Amino acid sequence: MKILKHRVNSIDDVNPEMDLEIDVRDFNNELVLSHDHPNTNSLKLEDFLNHVSKNQLLAINIKSSEIEDDLFTILDDQKISNYFTFDWSIPSLLNALKKNLICAFRLSEYEKDIIPNCSWVWIDSFKSIWYDDNFLNSLKNSGLKLAIVSPELHNRKSDLEQVKEIVNSVKVDAICTDLPEFWY
Repeated sequence: MKILKHRVNSIDDVNPEMDLEIDVRDFNNELVLSHDHPNTNSLKLEDFLNHVSKNQLLAINIKSSEIEDDLFTILDDQKISNYFTFDWSIPSLLNALKKNLICAFRLSEYEKDIIPNCSWVWIDSFKSIWYDDNFLNSLKNSGLKLAIVSPELHNRKSDLEQVKEIVNSVKVDAICTDLPEFWY
């Protein structure tokens, strides 16, 4: 299972031993890394990718609409193939799939639609753990790769052991976390 270090939006946060979740949005006609509103100090995506190993899995959290063309060009130019994108608006997701970007759709207690042609699913739990090992296995058996959002990202450390038990019984592909040491 890949451990995705949550919100790695600066070069200083890159650990070559870990996989990365980043936030990408547009700003002044460029793609930059920024979870919140970007500014002139926001790191350009191309500059960031120069400091990332091609072996590191990138989970790219999409924070803007209609950036699929620019994102495709940057990833293609940089020869980045070990990644998936998630959190697109539905129109942008459909366009991203047409561009052959590797995409995930989100499932949560509020979002239940399975989007065809995505190869990953981003499994979130905002209020409680709504999934179990049988549900995750059914997704896995359908050919999807699974990325789980660790519950501490929603201020629920009390659910960590329950999720770890589920994750240990299913071949989960990645987990996004602020507590990477917990998952080793």
